[in-house]
Amino acid sequence: MKTGLMLFVSSAVFSATIALVYWLVAHDPAGTMLLGFMSAALTVVALYMVFAERDADLYADKENATPAEAAGEHVGTYVTHSPAPFWIGVALTGVVLGLVVAPAAAGLGIVALCLLGALMIVRSR
Repeated sequence: MKTGLMLFVSSAVFSATIALVYWLVAHDPAGTMLLGFMSAALTVVALYMVFAERDADLYADKENATPAEAAGEHVGTYVTHSPAPFWIGVALTGVVLGLVVAPAAAGLGIVALCLLGALMIVRSR
């Protein structure tokens, strides 16, 4: 997990840095917002790895591992009968429409995304 976590954390920091530099150079709110969303998404994945998969003993974390040791590796627990992905899609639609139409709807969508993300983390344990 350490390898993947460092990949996502470093990518989130890099994209946040690029977003800041892009804003200072181009003053373009659309590109800056997209880069900010990319940084936020990478951060969410990193936080998921920290909280939900902290006990994972993955093949990539072992320095002297052989490919034979990776056979049958348990990568994670996935909830197959959850309504959360549908509601996450609805919340993302609310965020995007809120950014275009009404900022209050975007705020509600962001709150809903946080709650649904927490729900998925709790259910994946």
